[in-house]
Amino acid sequence: MHWLRRRFPLLLLGLLPALTWAQAWLPDRGTIGASFVHDDIENNDHFLPNGDELDVGHTRTFSDAITLAYSPSDRWLLSLGVPYVRSRYHGDHPHLGTNIDDGTYRGTFTDLRADLHFEAMENPFAFAPYVALIVPLHDYPTLGHAAPGRHLDERWIGFYAGKSLDRWLPRMYVQGQYDFAFVREVQNVSHNRSNAELEVGYFLNPKWSVRALGAWQRTHGGIDVPVPRTNRYYPNHDRLAAERYLQVGGGVAFEWSPGSSAYLVYKTAVSGANGHRLNNGFTLGVAYSFSTLR
Repeated sequence: MHWLRRRFPLLLLGLLPALTWAQAWLPDRGTIGASFVHDDIENNDHFLPNGDELDVGHTRTFSDAITLAYSPSDRWLLSLGVPYVRSRYHGDHPHLGTNIDDGTYRGTFTDLRADLHFEAMENPFAFAPYVALIVPLHDYPTLGHAAPGRHLDERWIGFYAGKSLDRWLPRMYVQGQYDFAFVREVQNVSHNRSNAELEVGYFLNPKWSVRALGAWQRTHGGIDVPVPRTNRYYPNHDRLAAERYLQVGGGVAFEWSPGSSAYLVYKTAVSGANGHRLNNGFTLGVAYSFSTLR
């Protein structure tokens, strides 16, 4: 059994667009896990289509997600999760046609996410393809700086790949992820999406580990934003934005007992276009797992 499988039986970041911990190495058969993840996202600028930044007001978003997972075998993992999102906009340029940017916090559940992962191999490196389904739970607002989400059905196909570097660099590993999202068209505009992430981790000791993170996104299609209110895409411009970004960050994790872990991650954007700039993003997570076979 791979040492990474033992060290991280189930550490999920739930529904967030960030690297899950050690998802190239899936948990053992019969493992049940649960995670709680809190996000604190601060966006103080907007990326224009050419990558320039413009301050049109600030948004603060808090997200709390619970994810449940089960491993029916050593090679398969099923997970299900949903976030509760609270957002607020503060500035002098609220979106017209909505009251969501009035400076108050509003909260709602957004989209259900269901995943199916398969560990295809562990050697010479771990490789785990997966599929995911994103389904909005109800009609929530999508127009506005403080909109909690995009309310779009999505189908993801992707993979995780990871490799222990212990042979060359003791207690280190590297992991990458890529997925392609088939996103429901809006107003006959295609706006599918690619996401990729990279993680390099190091175990300080059996309980503590640190890692460096990178995240990239590119929209295939979509539209440039902002658009004037007279534009026919204005009601859906936030959903159709041809967003792209490059983010970097780091994190620390602590395992206080087998199957019980906590972690803290920080990320910030270094470049982007057609969307909010992530100025400061903090993620705090707690995960617990146990085996039903013991």
